[in-house]
Amino acid sequence: MSDGSASMARRSPVGPRAAVARTDSRHPTVASEPSGEARNSTVDRALRVLEAFLGEESQIGVLELSRQLDLDKSVIHRILSTLVARRFIEQDPVSRRYRVGLRIWELGQRYLAGQLLKDVAEKELTRMIAAHPYATAYLAQLDGGDVVVISTIRGPGPINLYMDPGSRLIAEHTTTGRTLLAFLPPVKADQIVARRRQAGGSIRQFPDIDEVRADFAAIRERGFGESQGRYSPGVNTVAVALCDQDGSPILALSVDYLGFPETEGLGRILPRELQDCVRRIERLVRASGADTDS
Repeated sequence: MSDGSASMARRSPVGPRAAVARTDSRHPTVASEPSGEARNSTVDRALRVLEAFLGEESQIGVLELSRQLDLDKSVIHRILSTLVARRFIEQDPVSRRYRVGLRIWELGQRYLAGQLLKDVAEKELTRMIAAHPYATAYLAQLDGGDVVVISTIRGPGPINLYMDPGSRLIAEHTTTGRTLLAFLPPVKADQIVARRRQAGGSIRQFPDIDEVRADFAAIRERGFGESQGRYSPGVNTVAVALCDQDGSPILALSVDYLGFPETEGLGRILPRELQDCVRRIERLVRASGADTDS
């Protein structure tokens, strides 16, 4: 993922034996218990009611919830009434007790589909990058005006670039971020870029917005983003977007490679290989019964 100078501390050239510190995305930091006003908010109370259904009992009554959560029965009843109306919770017509509703199942399916998409994409990128020394593949997604690394997959070496999963970069300062922004509706992309610029935090000067828009148009026309040393000297990048059924970008698949004589032909090969990866991922996800609209 080609990035600006602000992010260079996160990228390290590493050899086969180099020790690389990384963030393990499989073990996220546990959020602390909310306190004070946040804990007493209506939203927090509703979420605590939903969390109560994670226990062994498949159905729970108002009195049990009131004792378990230390909330008044009237508060519990109001929350349950709203959750039932929104179909997150159902009430058994016989026992009058409550159980998980259809909306919770639907959200769970969305989560599983997203995990499946990530797993399939990682496997396809791992297979592809294995043929390319001096290269590293990434999965990334937009978070507002930033692009966040989801997965990092090193090629066979002997030297690769490496960025920790969880690294966050200003999207318009990266080939990968621009590729994702390019496939958003132009007005939305402009809004995201403008808000991110107002937030600041970049040691690089933001380019003229017309130059950025022209780059977005070029990416859309050819179907991929590319750069050769544009953001980091000696680092070349190719990126493609995996989009949902409406054409909105979900993930970016990208490859960084060092500008060595041994990698001279990668700029011609990688666009096709990454686009083939996207097509295979879409086929595999559809075959699983899920979809890329998650």
